[in-house]
Order: sequence, then structure tokens, then C-alpha cells
Amino acid sequence: MGKLSKSLILQLPLNPSAPLETTGNVPLAGASLAAAASLPPEIVIDQNTVDMAGDRSLLEMIVSRSPALAAFTLYMWNTERSLWLAKMLKKELPGLITVAGGPEVTRDNEWLRASGGFDLMVAGEGEELASRILDPVSAANIIRDNGSFLDAGGMRFAPGMYPNPWLTGYLDPSGGASVYVETIRGCAGGCAYCSYRRTHPSPRVLDAKSAQQLLRELIDAGAGEIVFLDPSFNSRDDLHQLLRSMETLEAEFFGEMLGDRISPDIASLIANAGFKNVEIGLQTVNRDTLKRAGRPADPEMVLDGAVNLKNAGVSPIIDLMLDLPGDNPSDAIRTALMIRDRELHQHVQVFYLSVLPGTVMRQQFEGRYMPCPPYYRLLNKGMDGFAEVREEIADIVGYDLDLAERPLLFDGWPGTELIDLDVNPVLARQMPSVRHGTIRITSVDLWAKRNLLLEFVRTRLQADPYCVLDVILCPDKEFPLDLVDMVRKLDDPVDYSGRTARALGRQGNLRICILLEGSNRFRTDWTVSAAAICTVVLNADSPAELRGELWDAGVSVRLPRGDWNLTELSSEVPALHQVFFRDRCMEESWSRNLDI
Repeated sequence: MGKLSKSLILQLPLNPSAPLETTGNVPLAGASLAAAASLPPEIVIDQNTVDMAGDRSLLEMIVSRSPALAAFTLYMWNTERSLWLAKMLKKELPGLITVAGGPEVTRDNEWLRASGGFDLMVAGEGEELASRILDPVSAANIIRDNGSFLDAGGMRFAPGMYPNPWLTGYLDPSGGASVYVETIRGCAGGCAYCSYRRTHPSPRVLDAKSAQQLLRELIDAGAGEIVFLDPSFNSRDDLHQLLRSMETLEAEFFGEMLGDRISPDIASLIANAGFKNVEIGLQTVNRDTLKRAGRPADPEMVLDGAVNLKNAGVSPIIDLMLDLPGDNPSDAIRTALMIRDRELHQHVQVFYLSVLPGTVMRQQFEGRYMPCPPYYRLLNKGMDGFAEVREEIADIVGYDLDLAERPLLFDGWPGTELIDLDVNPVLARQMPSVRHGTIRITSVDLWAKRNLLLEFVRTRLQADPYCVLDVILCPDKEFPLDLVDMVRKLDDPVDYSGRTARALGRQGNLRICILLEGSNRFRTDWTVSAAAICTVVLNADSPAELRGELWDAGVSVRLPRGDWNLTELSSEVPALHQVFFRDRCMEESWSRNLDI
């Protein structure tokens, strides 16, 4: 192969809440650049590999390929892990050039630019520069002439100008995959909390006829749901034409739309086109706050648009943002109540404001935010009352706003390590390296062996510092629950996942579970107390073995066999999320019931 085959492109995933939850980590940006530069598809490390691999296994895999250049797509959730990997690669491969692009690369992202992990950081769109920034020789020349930061500048090309990675072998749309598509690049909006407009200020639109042809080709290639990445799908002038042409495609679509532009007629067209869900950014109903945020849409009209969608048979997903300048906790509660009063509360997403690099708000706040992801503005423990408000919003809409962490309890997972503290195990051991790992620790007396237990957990955490680790405590008898707190204190957040979890009062990359054998071996009061501080799961042959008071306390059950009738089982248990399986296929099927 030519010199360009010595390059690699990778995009690391978010750590989700459950081991079988999809990451959504489609490497579209890297694949688009590789296609634009006519590079071989194998330079893009595939999603399955990066979704599964742990820190060490990723490092070993890349080193084994001996690239001359490694390029990373940086998002808020993967930047610190990518930075760690880039630095480790440079130690293992002297002379390696590391390149970074993506939304995190901006001139005002001080901590990233000072990190020293990337030789070249490219801000903005990369297609026109792809053949230069992904070629080790050309990249070295750019660094020599321009330094470590390169601004791609304003681009004028519309979507569709370069080869589509889904149709040219870089990404696989077959088998009903969710396919990500751009038919609009750029945004005319002025949202002060969003960096997209500053890097893509002028909307460039793939015309309706060309968009319909692209969608047809993707569907013929096997695509399932098609997800539009357009900042506002319904902001295009030829919306009616495109929606009517999509009716013939008989496919499912998802996209984000401007709610105040969705009349009853438009909602019907959206439904007939095949949209099952549409995301709408309401953020708040405080009009002054919206104006200050550069989003002056009438919130009543946005809600009316969501109602129109619902009446047409499309499920609206409503976004709320807490802590926008000028908003206060009472505004957030009022917003949630208005959503519920219109019966739009079935799908609500609630976010804290992140003061993102490259945004107007970053200039306004002058450093008064977390310096690293997730860049929350509120630094105090109580989040200025918004933490309590988030719980109140959950009560208003009637469900938890976050998917609960689901421990990995099924058998046969390659990342599972079994440690019996009573047989003199060795701390210096070969440890599996997967993105979501688990260590099951057994002992006749976990408390007596607590120091050794903590060392086993610590060594596993240090081995893959940016990965999820489920610590499964398997006791023979009750132990002081102080042990749970001791294990939890080993968690030192080093990235977006850990800091976000801490802000939300949840477990981060270190997650603790107690797995019990037999319902009668442990006192009820001890089990209930344990369930109040961590996940507690009982091995049982049937859910009926778990007494009602334990169900009510949040205790879960893990079932054997692989032949459960899930419909019948769903009707027998009080809470679906409190059921686990030893069989992976059962766990996968049940997880689909939980919509994860």
C-alpha cells in the first residue's frame, strides 16, 4: 500500500449505563474524511472494535499496526481518553504524528491546546484538507509551517459533494443499521450555548431531489432507521417537497426540528414521511432567558408544534436545559409542568448547561465553569438548587431522567475476572482489557479480606483507567456496609463520564453491586440497607423467590436458563429493571424491553 495506508483514524465511545447499551459511536466524521481523501477503508478502526476494547487492548492493537499517523475525532465525552491514548502511543511509537479534530478542537479550548498530546489540531470541517492532514508527510509539513493548530476556515461545499462513506465501503449500512446522514450543513441560528454556528455559519443544503435519491440508495443498501444530523431538519425551503418524496421510501426516520415551525399540516407530512420520533429543543419557557441565549423562539409555539406532532402520531422528544443564564429552579419546574399539562411528558430529556469551547457563552463566563468536560457552570455541590429540581422534574414526568447503571452479571463475558480471596490470589496478574469490565470477588469473609479486596479493585482500575468497571461483591455472609464506601472511594473521576455521574449523584466508571446466594442466608434489614447504597441482586430460580419487601427496597433478581417467556415474565415482576439473567441472549432480549 502507499504511504497513506500508514494512517489510522479512530473515534472512542461514550461509556453508557448498561453493558449491552448501544454507544451510538458511528465513526462518520473519520469515515467521511477517509472517503474524501480516497484512503483505504481499513484505516478507519471499526465501531465494534473501539466499542469493545479497553484502554490497554486499544493501545496494543494500534501499536501492532505501526501507523505513522493516528487521527482522533474528539467529542466532549471521549477527549480525555483519546488524549491518554495519544500520549501512550507516542511513547510506544517514536515519531508517530497524532492529529485531532472534532467539536472539542477550538482556539479557546485552553486545557486541550496545552495538553501536549496532539501534534496537530484541526478546527472546523476537514473534507477539503483530508488528503493533507491524514498523510504523515503532509501533516508534518503543516506542523512545521503552521504549528500545532490549524483552522480549516469557512467551507462552502454542500452535503453530497464528497463520496458518501455509507455507499463507498467505509461504513456498513446493511442489516438494518441506524445510518447517520447530513442533508444540511451549517446553521443560521444564534444559540449562545452551541458552537456549531461559529464553525458552520452558513447553511448549505442538499436539495430535495438529491436528498431523496441518497435516502433511496441507503435504504436499498440495507439501512434501517435513518438519523438526520441536520441541526434543524425543517429549516430547509424545500421541506414540503422532500417530505412528500420520502413517503415513497417506506422507511423510519429521526431528526431534530424547530417546534415553532410545525403546523398541523407539516406534522402530518412528517408522520407520512416515516418519522416515528422527532427531537425538539424547548430548553425553557422563560422568554427572557431564551432571548439571552440567542434562541428567541416563542415557547408556546414550540409546545404547540410538539402537540401537533403527537396528534399526527409522531412522538416528540422534548429537551430541557437547566442553568441557562437568567433561568432559575422555578422556571425549570414551570417548564416541566407546561409539558405535562399538554401530555408531552412521555419523552423528556433534561441537561445541565455545558459551557462548550467555541461558544459565545464561553466568552461571557470568563472561566467560571469546569475547565474540563462536561464544562458545567455550576461548581458547588448543590448545583444552586438545580440538582433538587432535576429530581422534582422526574416526579412531574413520572420516570427517572437517567437510565440506571446496570451491572454486567451474565456469564461468558470476556471482560469478567473471578477473584477468590481465600485461595491466595496474586495481584500481579493478566487482566482482561475491555471497555466495560467486571471483577467478581468472593470470600467467606469479605470484611476480613477488605485490604486485599481493595488492592484487586485498585489494580484493575489502574490497568484501564478510562473504562467502566463493575465490582461484584459475592459474600458468604453479611459484612459491614462500610466496605461499599471503601470501594467507592477508589473512584477518582478522570473524564466526562465520571464527572457527569458525580454531578448527577450517580455511579461513574466504578460501579458496585452485591450478588447474593439464597434468599434466607442474609437478614432482611441488612439486605434492605445494602440496597439503599448500591445495587443488590439475588440469585434465584424464579422471581417469586424475592419477597415483596425486597422488591420494594429495590433488590433485583438474577435468573438462570435461557428459555424464559419474556412477555409472561414482564407481567410477573413489579419492575423490569430489577431483573437480570445469567444467559447473555436473555439479557440482550430483556434489555430491548428496557429500551437500552
